[in-house]
Amino acid sequence: MKIVISSTGPDLDSSVDPRFGRAAFLLIIDSKSGELIESIDNSTGQDAGQGAGIRAASLVAEKGVQAILTGRLGPNATDVAEKANITVVGDVSGTVRNAINTFRSQGAGDSEPVSKYQGRATTVVDDSRRPGRGMGMGRGGGQGRGKCGR
Repeated sequence: MKIVISSTGPDLDSSVDPRFGRAAFLLIIDSKSGELIESIDNSTGQDAGQGAGIRAASLVAEKGVQAILTGRLGPNATDVAEKANITVVGDVSGTVRNAINTFRSQGAGDSEPVSKYQGRATTVVDDSRRPGRGMGMGRGGGQGRGKCGR
């Protein structure tokens, strides 16, 4: 199976880029062997005003990719992936090599393609994951009601 991983660099020892459409590189990997098939310089996506995720998702669909591993995929790119029957794996972090190994060991390739309403199909988390760098500080105002609506 061909998988693509958003990356900060052109090789397997690079870090996973948390962005998909604006990632520096998109690495196409053979999931069985773990070998790099193609390294795509995504500088056009980084500089795009809009539609970077859609273009990146369309590009990897044309290349026959069956799974996307990334930090986050936007809703429009998710729609493109869903229509192409591409499995989306979110919240991926660490190095590309570790993400591949975790993906392979978890059998994550068996998951269903993501739906824009599901959020993400599968999560691959590297053991060396660090706390987020966002400004939210975990103080969300959610009510935690989920589907039960209590």
